[in-house]
Amino acid sequence: MSDDLTAVFRVSATVMEPVKYSALREAVEITAKRFPYFNVSLGSGLFWHFLEFNKQPPRILAEEDVPCTSFAVRRKDELLYRIIVRGRKISVEFIHILTDGGGALEYLKSLLYTYLTITGNSIDPADKIMLPGTPLADEEFEDGYNKYFRKLPPPSKMLKVWHLPFRLNKRPRLKVIQSEVYTNEILEKARSYKVSLTEYLISVYMISLQKIYLEEKKRRRQKHHIMRIEVPVNLRRQFPSKTMRNFSLYVLPELDMRLGIYSFDEILRAVHHQLQMSSENKQIARLLSSNVSYEKLFVVRILPLFIKKMAITSIYRGFASRRWTGIVTNLGLITLPGRMQELVDSVEIIPPPPNPNIKVSMGLVSFKDKLKICFCNISQSNELERLILKHLNDEGIRVKILNNK
Repeated sequence: MSDDLTAVFRVSATVMEPVKYSALREAVEITAKRFPYFNVSLGSGLFWHFLEFNKQPPRILAEEDVPCTSFAVRRKDELLYRIIVRGRKISVEFIHILTDGGGALEYLKSLLYTYLTITGNSIDPADKIMLPGTPLADEEFEDGYNKYFRKLPPPSKMLKVWHLPFRLNKRPRLKVIQSEVYTNEILEKARSYKVSLTEYLISVYMISLQKIYLEEKKRRRQKHHIMRIEVPVNLRRQFPSKTMRNFSLYVLPELDMRLGIYSFDEILRAVHHQLQMSSENKQIARLLSSNVSYEKLFVVRILPLFIKKMAITSIYRGFASRRWTGIVTNLGLITLPGRMQELVDSVEIIPPPPNPNIKVSMGLVSFKDKLKICFCNISQSNELERLILKHLNDEGIRVKILNNK
C-alpha cells in the first residue's frame, strides 16, 4: 500500500432526505458493535502484520474531492474503515485487507437500517439485514481462505500483458467518472447475445481496449500482446461460508492479439466460455490453493517482517501488477427489504484506485432500475471510458454521465 495504491474501496447509498449527523453518529456506534471484527487496527510483529481489536467507533468524515485515500495505518488505534457523509449520501470506505465488497455491503445495509429506524421509519428487515443486537456467528470471524484451503497444483503461468499507453496524472492522480444506464435496456442487450450482464460489459471493456491497442500499434511496435481482465469473484457463492472477512478471488478472461483482430461476437464468446470454465469450483479451489500456499511455507513463516515486505513489494512490481490489463468489479443486484428499498434512492461503488500499469478500472452495481458504472482513472486520458460508453450508446443503451471529477 502507498498514498497512490491505497487498497481502499467505497460503497455508498443515497437516501431521500439530507443525512442527520446526530442520528448517523448514533447509528454508527450501534452498528460497530454488531461488526466487532471490523473494529481493528493494523499492528506489526517480528514476523507478520496482525489485526488487533479496537473499541473506538470509526471516524465520520465529510466527503472530499478525492475518494478512497490511504489510511494512516501506522497511527496507533487507526481503524481500517471510515464513514463518509455528504448531503443525502452515506458512504463506507474499507481497506481491502479487512473485507471485500460482499462484507462491505452487509455492513452498509445494517448501518442504513439502523439510521433509518433512528430517524423514525418503520422497516421490516425480512431476514435480509444483519440486525443490531443479534448474536454473532463464529463463522463471521473465520478465515475462509484457510478453511477451504487444500494443496492443489498451481495454475498455469501467465504471459505479461499489454497496458494502456496513457501518461499518469499528477498527484493526487485519481479521477472518478460515474455514469448510469437503465438495467432493463442493458440486460435485454446482454440476453440478445446469450451472455450475462457481467460478460457483456467485460466484452465491451475488451473491444474498447482493442481499439486503443490497434491505434497504438500503428505508431509503435508493441512488446506485449495479451489483454487480460481481472474479474473479482465473491467466494461465498462458491463455498458455504458466512465469513465477513475478505473472501474473494478473481477470474482472468483474456485475448491474444497475436491471433488477429476480434469481432465483438468473438470477444463475447471468448469471455463467456472463459468465465464459465474459470469460475468452476475446481479452478477456483486451485487458485485459492496457489494464493494461500506461500504463507504456509516454513521458510516464509520464519522470515522477519521487514524482509517479507521487501520481497512482496518486489514481487508485486515485477509480476502481480503485470498480470492484467484492466479490472471489472460487479457487486451485482442490490435489494433491500420492503420500505427500506423505497427510502434509498441509489447505491454506488468506487473500486480501489488502480495501479500505475492498469491505469483504469470499472465498478458496477445495480439497484432498482439503474446500473451504476464507475470508472477509476489515474491517467491523463479518458479515451477508454469514452469508447466504452460510446459502444453502449451505439447499441441503443441510453447512457447518462453523472459526474466527471
